[in-house]
Amino acid sequence: MNLRFLFLLIFLSQSIPFFSQTLNNQETTSINNENQSNAIQNTYIKILWTDNNNTIQLNENYIKTLTNQQRAALGYIVTFIGSECYWDGNKKNDESNLKCRLLTALNLGYQCSETHISFLKEWFKEDKKVLEDIQDCEKKESSAKIRDQLIELKMATNQNTIKIIYKAIGIDMIHSKNWKWAEESTYSFTKNEIKQTHRENIYGSFQ
Repeated sequence: MNLRFLFLLIFLSQSIPFFSQTLNNQETTSINNENQSNAIQNTYIKILWTDNNNTIQLNENYIKTLTNQQRAALGYIVTFIGSECYWDGNKKNDESNLKCRLLTALNLGYQCSETHISFLKEWFKEDKKVLEDIQDCEKKESSAKIRDQLIELKMATNQNTIKIIYKAIGIDMIHSKNWKWAEESTYSFTKNEIKQTHRENIYGSFQ
Protein backbone atom coordinates (compact mmCIF):
# COMPACT_ATOMS: atom_id res chain seq x y z
CA MET A 1 0.00 0.00 0.00
CA ASN A 2 2.80 2.38 0.90
CA LEU A 3 4.66 1.45 -2.28
CA ARG A 4 1.58 2.21 -4.39
CA PHE A 5 1.14 5.56 -2.68
CA LEU A 6 4.82 6.37 -3.22
CA PHE A 7 4.56 5.42 -6.88
CA LEU A 8 1.50 7.67 -7.29
CA LEU A 9 3.34 10.63 -5.77
CA ILE A 10 6.32 10.12 -8.11
CA PHE A 11 3.99 9.88 -11.14
CA LEU A 12 2.11 13.04 -10.24
CA SER A 13 5.31 15.00 -9.58
CA GLN A 14 6.53 14.20 -13.08
CA SER A 15 3.21 14.63 -14.86
CA ILE A 16 2.11 18.02 -13.48
CA PRO A 17 4.96 20.04 -15.13
CA PHE A 18 4.28 18.24 -18.41
CA PHE A 19 0.56 19.02 -18.41
CA SER A 20 1.25 22.59 -17.28
CA GLN A 21 3.71 23.12 -20.15
CA THR A 22 1.23 21.61 -22.61
CA LEU A 23 -1.54 23.97 -21.47
CA ASN A 24 0.83 26.94 -21.66
CA ASN A 25 1.83 25.98 -25.20
CA GLN A 26 -1.81 25.63 -26.22
CA GLU A 27 -2.65 29.01 -24.71
CA THR A 28 0.33 30.67 -26.41
CA THR A 29 -0.62 29.10 -29.75
CA SER A 30 -4.21 30.33 -29.34
CA ILE A 31 -3.03 33.88 -28.56
CA ASN A 32 -0.62 33.86 -31.49
CA ASN A 33 -3.35 32.64 -33.84
CA GLU A 34 -5.70 35.35 -32.59
CA ASN A 35 -3.04 38.05 -33.02
CA GLN A 36 -2.24 36.76 -36.50
CA SER A 37 -5.94 36.79 -37.40
CA ASN A 38 -6.31 40.38 -36.14
CA ALA A 39 -3.23 41.43 -38.09
CA ILE A 40 -4.70 39.96 -41.28
CA GLN A 41 -8.05 41.67 -40.66
CA ASN A 42 -6.42 45.06 -40.06
CA THR A 43 -4.04 44.99 -43.02
CA TYR A 44 -4.83 47.95 -45.26
CA ILE A 45 -3.96 47.77 -48.94
CA LYS A 46 -3.35 51.05 -50.72
CA ILE A 47 -5.70 51.47 -53.67
CA LEU A 48 -4.95 55.07 -54.72
CA TRP A 49 -2.26 57.63 -53.93
CA THR A 50 -0.63 60.68 -55.48
CA ASP A 51 3.01 60.88 -56.55
CA ASN A 52 5.42 63.79 -56.20
CA ASN A 53 3.77 65.49 -59.19
CA ASN A 54 0.32 65.21 -57.55
CA THR A 55 -0.67 62.69 -60.21
CA ILE A 56 -2.98 59.90 -59.12
CA GLN A 57 -1.54 56.41 -59.09
CA LEU A 58 -3.66 53.26 -58.84
CA ASN A 59 -2.91 49.76 -57.57
CA GLU A 60 -4.26 48.39 -60.83
CA ASN A 61 -3.17 44.78 -60.33
CA TYR A 62 -5.00 44.58 -57.02
CA ILE A 63 -8.06 46.42 -58.35
CA LYS A 64 -8.46 43.68 -60.98
CA THR A 65 -8.95 41.13 -58.17
CA LEU A 66 -11.68 43.01 -56.27
CA THR A 67 -15.01 41.41 -55.42
CA ASN A 68 -18.29 43.10 -56.29
CA GLN A 69 -18.73 44.02 -52.63
CA GLN A 70 -15.36 45.79 -52.59
CA ARG A 71 -16.14 47.51 -55.90
CA ALA A 72 -19.45 48.72 -54.46
CA ALA A 73 -17.81 50.21 -51.34
CA LEU A 74 -15.17 51.99 -53.42
CA GLY A 75 -17.71 53.01 -56.05
CA TYR A 76 -19.77 54.69 -53.35
CA ILE A 77 -16.79 56.72 -52.11
CA VAL A 78 -15.90 58.00 -55.59
CA THR A 79 -19.50 59.01 -56.23
CA PHE A 80 -18.74 62.21 -54.34
CA ILE A 81 -14.97 62.75 -54.58
CA GLY A 82 -12.99 63.10 -57.78
CA SER A 83 -10.18 60.85 -58.96
CA GLU A 84 -8.94 62.78 -62.02
CA CYS A 85 -12.17 63.25 -63.93
CA TYR A 86 -12.18 64.55 -67.51
CA TRP A 87 -14.62 64.49 -70.41
CA ASP A 88 -14.05 61.49 -72.63
CA GLY A 89 -13.70 63.39 -75.90
CA ASN A 90 -15.90 66.43 -76.38
CA LYS A 91 -18.27 67.18 -73.54
CA LYS A 92 -21.75 65.93 -74.41
CA ASN A 93 -24.79 68.13 -73.91
CA ASP A 94 -26.15 65.80 -71.23
CA GLU A 95 -22.69 65.55 -69.56
CA SER A 96 -22.90 61.77 -69.79
CA ASN A 97 -19.23 61.15 -70.64
CA LEU A 98 -17.28 62.22 -67.55
CA LYS A 99 -14.49 59.67 -67.13
CA CYS A 100 -12.82 59.28 -63.70
CA ARG A 101 -9.66 57.24 -63.09
CA LEU A 102 -10.74 55.05 -60.19
CA LEU A 103 -14.32 54.62 -61.36
CA THR A 104 -13.02 53.45 -64.75
CA ALA A 105 -10.57 51.05 -63.09
CA LEU A 106 -13.52 49.61 -61.14
CA ASN A 107 -15.28 49.04 -64.47
CA LEU A 108 -18.23 51.20 -63.40
CA GLY A 109 -18.47 53.40 -66.46
CA TYR A 110 -18.77 57.19 -66.49
CA GLN A 111 -19.43 59.29 -63.40
CA CYS A 112 -23.13 59.14 -62.38
CA SER A 113 -23.92 56.95 -65.39
CA GLU A 114 -26.56 54.24 -65.37
CA THR A 115 -23.76 51.67 -65.09
CA HIS A 116 -22.34 53.43 -62.03
CA ILE A 117 -25.57 54.17 -60.14
CA SER A 118 -27.45 50.94 -60.95
CA PHE A 119 -24.51 48.89 -59.68
CA LEU A 120 -24.56 50.74 -56.35
CA LYS A 121 -28.34 50.39 -56.11
CA GLU A 122 -28.06 46.65 -56.67
CA TRP A 123 -25.50 46.11 -53.91
CA PHE A 124 -26.73 48.71 -51.39
CA LYS A 125 -30.37 47.73 -51.95
CA GLU A 126 -31.18 47.58 -48.21
CA ASP A 127 -29.17 50.66 -47.17
CA LYS A 128 -31.60 53.58 -47.30
CA LYS A 129 -28.98 56.20 -46.39
CA VAL A 130 -26.64 55.20 -49.21
CA LEU A 131 -29.53 54.99 -51.68
CA GLU A 132 -30.52 58.54 -50.72
CA ASP A 133 -26.93 59.78 -51.01
CA ILE A 134 -26.33 58.48 -54.52
CA GLN A 135 -29.33 60.44 -55.76
CA ASP A 136 -27.07 63.50 -55.41
CA CYS A 137 -24.28 62.14 -57.60
CA GLU A 138 -22.51 65.16 -59.08
CA LYS A 139 -20.52 65.42 -62.31
CA LYS A 140 -17.53 67.64 -61.73
CA GLU A 141 -14.38 67.60 -63.84
CA SER A 142 -10.94 67.97 -62.29
CA SER A 143 -10.43 71.37 -63.92
CA ALA A 144 -13.51 72.87 -62.25
CA LYS A 145 -12.86 76.01 -60.21
CA ILE A 146 -14.35 74.36 -57.14
CA ARG A 147 -13.54 70.68 -56.79
CA ASP A 148 -12.54 67.82 -54.50
CA GLN A 149 -9.97 65.13 -55.20
CA LEU A 150 -8.75 61.97 -53.51
CA ILE A 151 -5.07 61.98 -52.57
CA GLU A 152 -4.94 58.60 -50.79
CA LEU A 153 -7.27 55.67 -50.31
CA LYS A 154 -6.66 52.32 -48.63
CA MET A 155 -8.89 49.38 -47.83
CA ALA A 156 -8.89 46.40 -45.44
CA THR A 157 -11.17 43.40 -45.87
CA ASN A 158 -11.88 40.47 -43.57
CA GLN A 159 -14.50 37.74 -43.66
CA ASN A 160 -17.57 40.01 -43.74
CA THR A 161 -16.32 43.57 -43.22
CA ILE A 162 -14.69 46.20 -45.42
CA LYS A 163 -12.94 49.25 -44.00
CA ILE A 164 -11.88 52.22 -46.10
CA ILE A 165 -9.77 55.19 -45.07
CA TYR A 166 -9.30 58.03 -47.51
CA LYS A 167 -7.67 61.45 -47.56
CA ALA A 168 -8.86 64.19 -49.88
CA ILE A 169 -8.22 67.79 -50.78
CA GLY A 170 -10.68 70.48 -51.80
CA ILE A 171 -9.87 73.53 -53.93
CA ASP A 172 -11.85 76.74 -54.37
CA MET A 173 -10.08 78.83 -56.99
CA ILE A 174 -12.78 81.52 -56.88
CA HIS A 175 -12.12 82.38 -53.24
CA SER A 176 -8.48 81.19 -53.16
CA LYS A 177 -9.20 78.53 -50.55
CA ASN A 178 -8.25 74.91 -50.07
CA TRP A 179 -8.92 72.32 -47.40
CA LYS A 180 -8.06 68.75 -46.50
CA TRP A 181 -9.93 66.02 -44.69
CA ALA A 182 -9.81 62.30 -43.96
CA GLU A 183 -12.59 59.84 -43.33
CA GLU A 184 -13.00 56.23 -42.26
CA SER A 185 -16.00 54.12 -43.19
CA THR A 186 -16.97 50.53 -42.47
CA TYR A 187 -19.22 48.18 -44.45
CA SER A 188 -20.72 44.80 -43.63
CA PHE A 189 -21.49 42.49 -46.52
CA THR A 190 -22.97 39.14 -47.50
CA LYS A 191 -22.80 37.36 -50.83
CA ASN A 192 -25.80 39.39 -52.05
CA GLU A 193 -25.55 42.88 -50.53
CA ILE A 194 -23.52 45.45 -48.64
CA LYS A 195 -24.36 48.10 -46.01
CA GLN A 196 -22.46 51.00 -44.54
CA THR A 197 -22.32 50.48 -40.76
CA HIS A 198 -20.02 53.28 -39.62
CA ARG A 199 -18.69 56.56 -40.93
CA GLU A 200 -16.28 58.80 -39.06
CA ASN A 201 -14.45 62.01 -39.84
CA ILE A 202 -10.80 61.67 -38.83
CA TYR A 203 -9.75 65.28 -39.38
CA GLY A 204 -10.77 68.32 -41.41
CA SER A 205 -14.18 68.52 -43.01
CA PHE A 206 -15.95 67.97 -46.32
CA GLN A 207 -17.10 71.36 -47.64
